[in-house]
Amino acid sequence: MSAASENALEKDNMNMTPMIDMVFNLLIFFMLITDLKQKDLAEMTLPVAYMAEEDKNQEDDDRVVLNVDVYGGLMWKGKNVSMDELGTVLATARDKYELKMRQAGKSGTEELPGGGKASKLYVLLRADKDAPWQHVQWLMTIMAEQKLYKLQFATKKFVDGFISKEEAIILDGRNQKSVQGEKKE
Repeated sequence: MSAASENALEKDNMNMTPMIDMVFNLLIFFMLITDLKQKDLAEMTLPVAYMAEEDKNQEDDDRVVLNVDVYGGLMWKGKNVSMDELGTVLATARDKYELKMRQAGKSGTEELPGGGKASKLYVLLRADKDAPWQHVQWLMTIMAEQKLYKLQFATKKFVDGFISKEEAIILDGRNQKSVQGEKKE
């Protein structure tokens, strides 16, 4: 091959290094963002609800997400928390929320009918469908002690009359029956 034809081949080759670097940077960026958004959500089987509403327009700073696993273990921001520590966690979150609202010129509390004030901070409770209810009850008691009364429960929703592929228990008024991916009666 002549020197002229070798130079022509070199000119035709594109340097892919910058493109590969950019793809890896984007991949790392999206992996980090996805991880940060999902760290509050533990892996569990949520109960099914007929009247569940889609969770939207809720800022991350306007609520605390608590997870109760199948064994009754409590998790907050990916860390295990004891019931004794939960009061401190909720009090700190409440105080930060109320400070944020005051700085924005809004009220972070509301008047209770019997007198007193309660925080407007929401608590999203994600409890496994097989979790002992006793742990959820204790959590609600600790919330009341911290003047947090806005509680949201995470559930799975029926979609177009179908439940998810995971098994769910349906109460039909007479008895319980187990269904899997069947149309709701």
